[in-house]
Amino acid sequence: MSSRVGSSFGVLPSAINYSQEQLLSHLSKSSASQQHQDVSKGVSSNGRAMLGDLTNNGQQRPVAGERKALSALNAGQASFGFPQPVKAQQQPSFHQPSIPLAAFSDPRIIDGASVRSSGDLRKKAWIDVDSLNHEDPQAVSHYAGAIFEYLREAELMRRAIPDYLDSQPEINSKMRSILVDWLVEVSEEYRMVPDTLYYAVNFLDRVLTLQRVSRSQLQLVGITCMWIAAKYEEIYPPNVSEFSYITDNTYSREQLVAMEEEVLRQLKYELTVPTAKTFLRRLLQVCSPDDQLHFVSNYLTEISLMEATMLHFLPSEIAAAAVYLGNLILARAPWSPTLEHYSYYTPAQIAECVEALATLHIQVNSRAQGGELTALYDKYSHSKFLSVSRVSPLPLPVVNQHLSMIMGGSSASGASGIHRS
Repeated sequence: MSSRVGSSFGVLPSAINYSQEQLLSHLSKSSASQQHQDVSKGVSSNGRAMLGDLTNNGQQRPVAGERKALSALNAGQASFGFPQPVKAQQQPSFHQPSIPLAAFSDPRIIDGASVRSSGDLRKKAWIDVDSLNHEDPQAVSHYAGAIFEYLREAELMRRAIPDYLDSQPEINSKMRSILVDWLVEVSEEYRMVPDTLYYAVNFLDRVLTLQRVSRSQLQLVGITCMWIAAKYEEIYPPNVSEFSYITDNTYSREQLVAMEEEVLRQLKYELTVPTAKTFLRRLLQVCSPDDQLHFVSNYLTEISLMEATMLHFLPSEIAAAAVYLGNLILARAPWSPTLEHYSYYTPAQIAECVEALATLHIQVNSRAQGGELTALYDKYSHSKFLSVSRVSPLPLPVVNQHLSMIMGGSSASGASGIHRS
């Protein structure tokens, strides 16, 4: 597993800062200018041991690696730290292919169809990306729209109850965050594709919604959910012995197999769910991102997995908010008619999610500076991700000021999204 400090060159990149004045000046440009830019531009291609397993008598069990606990939970008495995962056995390296971005013969092409309104012929303000993808069989452009309309309906089902932790007497949000942080490191250890992590967290939240879990069994449920997700998504998933080993043999192979049966029974074998990553791929396909926006939006989407409060938002909302906030952080026009068309969201509808994600971004950055729950921060601080986690988060007042300006002076905190639980 990669080191927690330094880049691949042994030097810590300095934090990247953007001038608030420059950002606000940029965002005050007229919407007409943004729309013209969108149409004229076109679309281009672009683990360890639980955590020192907590026994029933509240004693912390020593773990391999002698890594200190990240935090003390349960009223500050019981230790619930997640140690470094045991070094996994050598596995073949499989990296997720980069997001396919369609290449077009003429990026200036827009949909030629027009509609009549009050006797006038008017062109669409958004770019018909799917019509430009007709020559790419992998883009399934002829029915891509129908697919994502279905996914928007499917995301309303098979969701965890946002406040399910209130019914878990032995588990709190801090414990969940520690577990997810550990699962991130396990996924990095075995070089899993990002979808495996998203599925694992989805399975975990849905199981905890349906079944009370003791503190001593929380890691077992978490690692089992990742095992199921890996078998569902990976080409060569780690076997049960490796998942037992990554917990420092805290849980046996027999325990994992038994828990797998219980988890699948609770989920009713319904494993196919649209995640925020699913919708993010679609939005990045249509907004022609450069590498900076690509990695920033992926980082923002992934940190949403860390906090149970983000379960109040739909996966499609989180993906749209990540692209929106990513553009803000990079001092760019945050939204466009094309993004609005393909995401089905206006800025007002995702304002609450953008604000929540901006707050979470600040929290994750602050915790990482203190050495707490740093798995995602360390992952995206690597040079291959352009060290986007080291980009300074936007101050919340700046985000709120922008959202208020976009919505015509209305309070950003008062804006509500759609499909609330």
